[in-house]
Parts: sequence; structure tokens; C-alpha cells
Amino acid sequence: MLLAAWVAVVTAVAVVVPGALTGRALHLPWPVAVAAGPPVTFAIVGLWSVLLGLADVPWNLPTALAALGLTPAVCLLGARVASRRNRPPALPGHDAVPDASGLLAVAAGVGLAAVTIVVTCVRPIVNARFAGLNNITQVWDALWHASSLRFIGETGVASSLRMGELMNVDTHGFNYYPNTWHALGAVLMPVTGTNPVEQYNTYSPAVLAVTVPFGVAALAYWCARHRLAPTPSAQVAGIAAAVSALFPSLPYVEVATTSVPNAVGVSMAPIAAVLTIGATRDRRRIAVAALAISGVTATHPSGLILVAVIVGLWWLIEATGRLRTTGTLALIGATALVLIAPVIYGTTKIAENNELSGFESRDDTATVWQALGQAVFNGTAPLEHRYPLWWLVLPTLLGLIVLAGWRCWSALATWALFVLVTANSVVPLGPLDGVLSAFGGYFYNSGHRLTFVVAMFSAAAAGVCVGVVVLWAVERWRHREPLRMWAVPAAFVLVVAVIAGVAVGSYHDNSFTAARQRTPKRIGPDDLAAYHWLAEQPGARGSLILNNLDQGTGWIYPVTGLTPLFPFYRANKWSPRQRQVYWGTPNIGRDPHVDQLVRDMHIRFVIDSPPSYWEFQNGVPEPDHRRKGDPFLALRRHTPPGLAKVFHRGNVSVYKVDDDVLRGRV
Repeated sequence: MLLAAWVAVVTAVAVVVPGALTGRALHLPWPVAVAAGPPVTFAIVGLWSVLLGLADVPWNLPTALAALGLTPAVCLLGARVASRRNRPPALPGHDAVPDASGLLAVAAGVGLAAVTIVVTCVRPIVNARFAGLNNITQVWDALWHASSLRFIGETGVASSLRMGELMNVDTHGFNYYPNTWHALGAVLMPVTGTNPVEQYNTYSPAVLAVTVPFGVAALAYWCARHRLAPTPSAQVAGIAAAVSALFPSLPYVEVATTSVPNAVGVSMAPIAAVLTIGATRDRRRIAVAALAISGVTATHPSGLILVAVIVGLWWLIEATGRLRTTGTLALIGATALVLIAPVIYGTTKIAENNELSGFESRDDTATVWQALGQAVFNGTAPLEHRYPLWWLVLPTLLGLIVLAGWRCWSALATWALFVLVTANSVVPLGPLDGVLSAFGGYFYNSGHRLTFVVAMFSAAAAGVCVGVVVLWAVERWRHREPLRMWAVPAAFVLVVAVIAGVAVGSYHDNSFTAARQRTPKRIGPDDLAAYHWLAEQPGARGSLILNNLDQGTGWIYPVTGLTPLFPFYRANKWSPRQRQVYWGTPNIGRDPHVDQLVRDMHIRFVIDSPPSYWEFQNGVPEPDHRRKGDPFLALRRHTPPGLAKVFHRGNVSVYKVDDDVLRGRV
């Protein structure tokens, strides 16, 4: 846990500080600059990693430090030049910030949430799973995330436009992936002293431990400012931040499903949206708002959708002075479009392979009311029977009533929209299905990704409910002379203590949710033993390991650094020789053409570890019946003459290519 704590501290500093310094350089008050820190930091990382990639300059710790340090300096210089020419005034009262008690409340709430999330996610891995912090989660996407961390650390290639170099080691076919989260995590490995798997297992919850409470606090503060002054609004936001760590659908389900980049991008979206709305009252914040939007988008494009919905509904429902507001929003949008040009280019170029709207997670047995219940009460498949959690639902519903009383119509409208989209991902909602499915496609029409959005608003509403009760109690008791000085701190200490107690009480269930895919279902101790054994064999390093991508044996790359033919569960733009050697593996030593490919591709070892991930990838291949099957099945039954089995443990086997094949001897 000490290593995990160190990673969490380093991550928090890296995520918040560069963006906060940049925000401060662009005239934000310190509290606002710190709140804007995460999305602005990811904007800096996203932009610089792409620019350095285009210039073929490696992204590593020195260049990252230079980029993260240079950006605030450039922004400060630009802001000073601009302010001399024209410094647009803010509307009266817009620069008001909370006092020390409000800021302490936010800090306490965020700190409690951060500790809760990290401990809940990491402790079960350390104590109860094989290999400790080197444990392998069995979920599909985790392999990509861990491999990206190693790839960036080893090659310095972090550009989101160059991820094809990792996905297909033979063709390097173009592939775009929002790689900002990985780019920051990779440069922190030399600081934390972790290997890629350890970094993935600790960095994932550590980033969410910052962005989830920050995002929920931003929502709660924005809503509270409809009625309250800055300090009580900050106190409500602090409570909401602390409460966010109690919602299973926020950090724990996303850690379990390995959807962390998506969750990070979406959790920062409220921060960018609130900054954008604030910029309509203070045009000095336009640059920061545009940067924040680009940081959210570069982390995961789904976050941009949430920003657009929040801001768009606010503009439709609550905006005053609409002509001036529209002009400011247009300027922010145009600036953000320039900053997210790599995202637009990358997503457009892979559009033919984009299957976002084709994903479905529907339940044929559910009714419309059950689907709406799952959406409203934050139920999703990984939680199984663990919803509704009435002790969270009741304050959420009461908080929504408070928001209605405060006339936070755009927040309520956003919540309602995502409730409908989430429910539609479970059961088609009649004539709304087409529109809602298209909208939900940006979130893969995935119940847990959509529920994450609803849960953020639910956590903010629950925090508002508790905060209003606390403020009412404080106001009632603070006029009594003996309690005047201690009413506020005592009330918030009590609330934080109660939330901490609830976190301890719900630890077992939430930690089980976060670590539910950590059993050795496909990649286990036998696989790790094979990887490490193979890494010690002469000729393994510097050669290509022929593997079955469907089995997940690409994990050999993040674990040991050996290069498999397929580092992930899929490969873009297969080359003809990849296809021929993959399906021809059982004929090594029999087919001269396959043997020549083995020599040309410098293959020295073959690794086999059934079963494959999906059921249709197992068994005998049946092309006539559109069954892919397992091309290594014949290899497993009868070792071909060109291979010799040199390692076997459990279901894992390693074969060495015979010298005769390597020499081309007939």
C-alpha cells in the first residue's frame, strides 16, 4: 500500500498542479485555477504529445516537464500582453471566491474521497489477488492500457495519432486513440518506480480519485450558486465531493470494467462546462474554458458530449443576454475546435472502423420500468443485485427536489436526458429509440458508462441535500453565543466523520466491485510464469513472439517487454503475412511458405494459452458456418515438426522454432 500511496500522491500533483499554474497565469483566482487544474493539465499533455510526435521528439519525463513548465510561462506572457491592450471586465460579483472555511470544506471532501477511492480499489489487489500489484485484470481493454504505458515509456511515442505503431507491430497501420491519460501515466513511471502493470493498477484509481470528486464538486458548486453565496456553496461542494466516493457506479464500476480513460474524461466534463458558463460572464476565462474542453476531449471524446449537453441546455433554459452569451460560446467553441484538431482528424480517419453506435447492452428480460429504475437508481450490470441503495437514493431524490426549488433547470434537464439515454440502452424506449441510441452511441450505448454520468449528477444532488441540512443546522445553532465560533467547523467535522464511517461500512461491497475481474480466469499465475520464463531465454528479446491474440497473450508485452506479434486482442490492417503465419502456425515445419514467413518475421517462439476471450473464437474453425474457431487448436493436438514444446504449465505452452526451420533446411 505504500507504493500505491506514493503513486496516488505523485498522480494528484501531476494532474492538478500544471493546469492550476496555467489557469492562474490566465487570470483565474487560485481556487478556480485549482478546480480547473485536471482538464487543463490533460489539455497540455494532449497537445504537446501530439506536437512532439509530429516532430519525432520523444515524450518522456524531461520533455514532459519542459512542456508542463513552459505552457504556464507562455500563457502568463500572453495574458500580460493581452491585458495591456484590452482587459474585458467581469460582471459584478463574478470574482467572488469562498473564504477559508469554504475552501477547507472542499479540500476535506476531496481528500476524503480520494483516500476512500484509492484504498477501496487497491487494497483488495494487494491483499487478496494473485501477484499483488502485478495482478492482471481479465477485462479486454486493460491490456491496451497497460501496453500503452510500456510502449510510451520505451519508445517515447505518445501521440494519439500514432497508436497504430503499438496496435500492429508489423504494419504500423494508422490508428487513433485518445492517449492523453496514458501519456501522463507513462512519464510518471520513472518517478513512482513502478513497472507498467503496477502503474496501471495504481494510477487508474489514483486519477479517478482526483477527477471524480473534482467533477462532482464542480457540479454541486454550480448548482448551489443559483441560490447561495460562494462560501456556503463551497461547503456544499465539499460534502458532495466526499459523497461521490460512496457511489459504486462512479469509481468502482469503471475501475472494474477498465473504462478509466472514458471515466476520467467524463468526470472532468462538468469542470469544463462550468468554466465555459462562467466565461460568458467573464471573458478573461475564454482561453481557460477552451483549454479545459480540449483536455476533456483529448482524454476521451465522450466527455465533449457531456460538456456540450450541459452548456447547451443551460444556454437554452437559463442563459440571459443571449446574444452576448452566444458570441462568447461561439468564440470558446471555435478556439476549442482548433485545440482538438488532432481528435477530429483521428476520429474522422478511423470513421469506417468506428463501431460506437453499434454496441448494445440490452436486456431482453427487462421492462421499461425496470430500465428506468436502473437508470434513476444507478444500477448497472457489474452491481448485479446491489441496487437500489436506498441510503443513497433518498438523499439523491431529496437533492433533486432542492435543485428544482433553486431553479437549476439545466442540471435537472441534463440528469433527465441521461436517465432516458441510459434506460434506452437497456430497453428500447419506443419512438425515442433512434435518437437516444444515436446519442448513447458516443458512450458505446454501454449501461455502466451512461450510468456513470447519471451517478455524477446523483452524487451532486445527494451532496446538496446533506449540505442544505448541515447549513440549516449551523444557521440554527450559530446564533447561540457559546457555539458561535465552532458551529461551522464542528458541523463539517461531524459530516466528514459520518461519511468516512459510511465509506468504511461499504468498503467490502465496493472493493469487491472494483476487483471483481481480478481472478485468474484467463491470464493467471501460469501465464505470468511462462512470460517470465520466456523473457530469460536466449533469442527471445529482439525476436517476435507468435501468439494468438484472442487468448490475451499480448499481456506478455506489458509484463516483460517481449514483443508479441499481436500486442492486443485486435490488430488494425492485418498484413498478408500476419494472416498467413497466424493461421498457418500448425504447419510450421510442413509448409515452406509458412517457414519462410517465420524467418522473415524473425519469429523464435510460439506461445499458446487457451481458452480464447470470446466463445466463437474457441473450437474447430468452421468458415462455412462463420465460426472463427481457434487456429492453435491443431497445434495443441499435434505438435508440428517445426516446433518443439519447451515449457508447459497448466494451460500454457511455449514452443521453440527448430533450427532447421530457421536455417531454411529442407
